[in-house]
Amino acid sequence: MTHRLAYSAALLTVATLAAFSTGATAQTVLQTDPPGQAEVAGSGVMETEPPGRVGRVSLVQGQVEIGGDVGAESSAAVVNWPVTTRNLVTTSPGARTEIRIGSTSIRLDGDSSLEFTELDDDSLRLRLHFGSASIRVMNSEVAPEFELRTPQATVRLTEPGRLRVDADRVPDTSLVSVLDGEAQVDGAGASLTVRAGRSAEVRDEDVSTRQARRDEFDDWALTRDQTLVAEQSSRHIGTEMTGYEELDRYGSWSTHADYGSLWTPTVVASGWTPYRDGQWSYIAPWGWTWVDNAPWGYAPFHYGRWVQVRDRWAWAPGRLERRPVWSPALVGWVGGGNWSVGFASHDLHAHGWYPLSPYDRYVPGYRLSGERLRRLNDWRHASRRADRHRPGHHGLTVVPREHFGGRGPVVVPRAPRPDRPNFALPRGQGSAPPPPLVARAGWNRATDERRDLLERREARARLETGQVTRDGFVQDRRFAPDPMARQRESNERLSRERLQHQERVMRQQEQRDRMQRDLDNRMQADRMGFGRHAEREREQRERMRERAERGQQLQQQQRPPAMATNPAPAFSRPDLRPDMRPESRPEPRPMPRPDMRPPPQMVVSPPPQMVAPPAPRPQPSTPAFTPRGGGEQRAHTNARGEQIQER
Repeated sequence: MTHRLAYSAALLTVATLAAFSTGATAQTVLQTDPPGQAEVAGSGVMETEPPGRVGRVSLVQGQVEIGGDVGAESSAAVVNWPVTTRNLVTTSPGARTEIRIGSTSIRLDGDSSLEFTELDDDSLRLRLHFGSASIRVMNSEVAPEFELRTPQATVRLTEPGRLRVDADRVPDTSLVSVLDGEAQVDGAGASLTVRAGRSAEVRDEDVSTRQARRDEFDDWALTRDQTLVAEQSSRHIGTEMTGYEELDRYGSWSTHADYGSLWTPTVVASGWTPYRDGQWSYIAPWGWTWVDNAPWGYAPFHYGRWVQVRDRWAWAPGRLERRPVWSPALVGWVGGGNWSVGFASHDLHAHGWYPLSPYDRYVPGYRLSGERLRRLNDWRHASRRADRHRPGHHGLTVVPREHFGGRGPVVVPRAPRPDRPNFALPRGQGSAPPPPLVARAGWNRATDERRDLLERREARARLETGQVTRDGFVQDRRFAPDPMARQRESNERLSRERLQHQERVMRQQEQRDRMQRDLDNRMQADRMGFGRHAEREREQRERMRERAERGQQLQQQQRPPAMATNPAPAFSRPDLRPDMRPESRPEPRPMPRPDMRPPPQMVVSPPPQMVAPPAPRPQPSTPAFTPRGGGEQRAHTNARGEQIQER
């Protein structure tokens, strides 16, 4: 919290000093650089400047949101939306998106969140908060600049290849799979090199390797790479110009003697004009940025120039560069001030723009180094006909000026068109429209600083002209208080409000963090409780099984042993021989052996002092007596082991 307060105080100090500077116009305020961008006095060299490498949203499937910063309000992502530092891209379950940065492809699966922590000319740093990401780096110069972080690991590429990274799909676990190339994975106090076909599973205190596996998301990413093949475009403009992969499918390439390589779109109508089918969005630190609606409309509107060849518009990318410089829109502005145009029989203040040709000089509304300005305006082929070029505003588009002061973007197809096309154009090239005075939700800190600085400049201008406005009452300067004291009071009030706002934001962030920690703790407690419940059930089943086994053993031990008996065999009748029996008479069934165990009521327990008699001796197979007189005699043994004969 202390670092955040210090950072906010430093920003307020810079803004206050700028407010007291003299000799600056309102237009200078509109072109103020974001915080941290300054020029060294007397040297003409800028400490920082907007990056020359910017990404692009190239595919949106399902609900995908993009925000300016973590915790800021996000909006629905659209194709061709610029992606830069501190952008947060989030996909809903079942959605997918693709982001291109030159030849580098970054794809997100459903229920994922990826932050671009740093994206400039020299580095590409990402942070996967949760979900799954597929990254393919083709250029060997980009591989050392790449870095991806997860809550448990840091991934760097040692050579170009393809990665699959999963963060928190399994709680507190990151899985890094190298499908092609080689990567270095750092985490849990260890560092290891993962080659193609292997994966590293990183937990808080453990790292393990195993065989890499592919799923449906990897197959989808591979299919996208096979589809986006642009051999002709790579020969004309290289592979590090963002958006080059879409040009071969929607246009054709040719070579012109004056402009060099030309690309002509083949999917547009005959009267099509650049910069008319899209929207203007204010994106810091560049300002008004063009977002085209065509799937190929990224590279032709942020690099190169447009020319007319045989009454058709064609795009001239210029000289082939290793790292071309990105621009928000290569157009010239007209209007502003008191310029009025007729709309629906009414004269309204208007703003217009037209595509710059190779003969026009591009002057951005933001600060840019001299070397980059030279690269943006250095056209080797256009110098041949520069002396014969007649300046004009070909492809001019005009809309009411009030459309640039609203909260949202300026949707050009919905804006009204002038009903009287023959209007007088102002002399010279105009300036870009000012930023909206009412900041939208989700604007970053740089936009807020510009708006506050503009308000302070307007207040200072009113003080210098001799009027002090207070509660709607205009006072004469002779009766006004000290302007410097009033300005100091206003600055102190703004500082207090800004610090209070920062404190509220930090308290809200702390509350969100605390709620997230409580949710994590509850989920962990639920998981632990479920584990203890399962352990108790397992122990209960073990105890029941052991109790059943002991019961069976006791039953087997308490069962009395069977008594061995040898009953006398049954005698057949002497008067009936076997050969005299009829054939149809069935053989007699053997008589069942009588149960020699005494019935329960006949069992007599021996007295306690007596010893149980010994077990009976086995009887011989022959009967124990010889029958006399044809009578039937039987013998059996009682419970005490005594033989009893019955007739």
